[in-house]
Amino acid sequence: MTEDSIVKVKAINQIAIAVKDLEMVAENYWKILGIGPWEIYDWEEPLVYDREYYGKPAWAREKIAVTRVGSVEFELVQPVDGPSVYGDWIEKHGEGLHHMNFLVDSSDEFEKIGEALVREGFPSLQRGRYGPSKLKYGFHYIDIPPLRTIWEPVYEGEDFGVKPTIVPDTKAKSPAKIQVKDINQLAIAVKDVEKVAANYEKILGIGPWTFFDWEPPLVYDRKYYGKPAWGRDRIALAQVGDVQLELMQGVEGPSIYKDWIEEHGEGLHHVNWLVDDVDETEKILAKEGFSSIQGGKYGPRDQKGAYSYIDIQPLRTIWEPVCEIEDVHGHVVKE
Repeated sequence: MTEDSIVKVKAINQIAIAVKDLEMVAENYWKILGIGPWEIYDWEEPLVYDREYYGKPAWAREKIAVTRVGSVEFELVQPVDGPSVYGDWIEKHGEGLHHMNFLVDSSDEFEKIGEALVREGFPSLQRGRYGPSKLKYGFHYIDIPPLRTIWEPVYEGEDFGVKPTIVPDTKAKSPAKIQVKDINQLAIAVKDVEKVAANYEKILGIGPWTFFDWEPPLVYDRKYYGKPAWGRDRIALAQVGDVQLELMQGVEGPSIYKDWIEEHGEGLHHVNWLVDDVDETEKILAKEGFSSIQGGKYGPRDQKGAYSYIDIQPLRTIWEPVCEIEDVHGHVVKE
């Protein structure tokens, strides 16, 4: 972690997705990946107060759903009425990954971090307080273009002061054939991994980063939409608490990273989780109608490292099952 950064982020607390129909997407996560049950809240007054949109007071209503996937909180956000960054996002980009958040220790620290980032020229998109007013819980969405995503400092407690609706309202086990217990990685598609990695160290203190040339012989048996395809990419990895943050740059040949940037611009791209057998996971999801859009093997062949990107549209994002290997040190470009 960089000592002289503007902010020092020690862990990714939450990953959030902007959606149009929160209950439907929550049910889909339960049925497809076993994620849930979800706590659903009406995100409006009096639960939410002192709300600002681009620095000006603004009334609005949303719905949010939250659940835990291992150590990470997973959130779905649905705009309902009034101006919001979620509605703006869906209008511009469509439903999908929207932001990450990190926790701060006090209301005062929450204010100081927001002020510091805004002073650096990163715009405040939306902010407010929530929960019991005496506790001063707060949230603040800040667009940090050098980091290619929105980051949200949050001061929170355990009790919102209201009871949520639970979806699905059942104590039965999820019917999903795949059960995701932990989120391993969150990835961002970028045009220049070195530049963005340096920005993360300078602004949020995230680093050090390990860089790889993601190409043969490290990567082999690569497929793009089910067909063999040669390609070269560059990736950078850093650990942020229990979650690995990845930057991906398509260099040459067809890749979903370049496709994403061409369609959506740089930004949050996918979530991954660890599995013992990527091929078997692929088969299960393919039977559900979700095919791999890119995948391959990597590392020493005897270690059977593998990955596969699967666009699961009912979940509004790309999910990547990965079988990790112990050592690719010989392929590290720099650390």
